[in-house]
Amino acid sequence: MPEPLPIPLEPNPYKVLDRRMIYDSPWIRVREDRFIHRRGAEGCYAVCGFRRTACGVLALDEQDRVVLVGQWRYPLEHYSWELPEGGGDERESPFEAVRRELQEEAGLDALVWEPLAFFHTSNSSTDEEVFLFRASDLMDHPDGHAPEEDEELALRREPFEQCLSRVLSGEITDSLTVMALLAEHARRTGVPGHLAPGLAERFFQCPMEHPSPGRTRWQEVGR
Repeated sequence: MPEPLPIPLEPNPYKVLDRRMIYDSPWIRVREDRFIHRRGAEGCYAVCGFRRTACGVLALDEQDRVVLVGQWRYPLEHYSWELPEGGGDERESPFEAVRRELQEEAGLDALVWEPLAFFHTSNSSTDEEVFLFRASDLMDHPDGHAPEEDEELALRREPFEQCLSRVLSGEITDSLTVMALLAEHARRTGVPGHLAPGLAERFFQCPMEHPSPGRTRWQEVGR
């Protein structure tokens, strides 16, 4: 493993004067922070917060095929093929959330689960965290396929290598799916690396037990 990348002694250049809530819903919230930068600039920073923890699962069957879910993505006006994925609340670990999503979206469970990757989707404007799992030894879930009332889902299994080609061609664009496929490819090609123990533990812990620094900032809104 390489040495950790360097971090400046005082990495945060912002002094926050106040935080104001702009929008709040069960899914997302938006606030505006008024700040002074240590180089002299003053301004406002808009931050989008996700109330749910994003999680997805790269589910691989005995033929090395990837379980994909097809659905219409409203913000993009685009049909997307992607991993089973969704969001867990603060009382639900990423593992519990993604296992439920695999059942609801694909009617499946798995005997083998392991953390695959962790990342932030758009760190210039959101605090969203993503937990990606790898699942194998798939089996049908006794409760079957159970999409929500506002979901129309299609299911498909694609060979792993073919999914990689679809990423490179721009056909698969969902960030969780792209990241999971590339992370799995890196593992298979011998790239060294593993999640830090403390981070790996978070895959199986409720977010309310370990709020991230970004999420704790929401407690300061209006102070």
